[in-house]
Amino acid sequence: MLTRRKLLTTVFTGSAAFVGGAAAARAFSTEPMPADVKAAYALRCGAGNADGHDALMRSARTTLDGQIAKGLKPAGSQEIVVCPICGCAMVVSADSTF
Repeated sequence: MLTRRKLLTTVFTGSAAFVGGAAAARAFSTEPMPADVKAAYALRCGAGNADGHDALMRSARTTLDGQIAKGLKPAGSQEIVVCPICGCAMVVSADSTF
């Protein structure tokens, strides 16, 4: 049989473990990108990465066209594609051209 003392000890120990785990989960955070790193990424994604942007948009358009063909999305659908290098946001639609 479970005594009141064992029950309270178990509840207290479990609560302490839960609070300790929650504190550890807060250890992960996001930080803004330093200005010099941000500038380096912006240079990489400028005029020298126009081909990368075109390839990204072609890939997104192919995916979007496939979803429209399967009936998963309506014919006039648009998607926002974000460049993983610089963060440029581009809108891709079924009737867009490159």
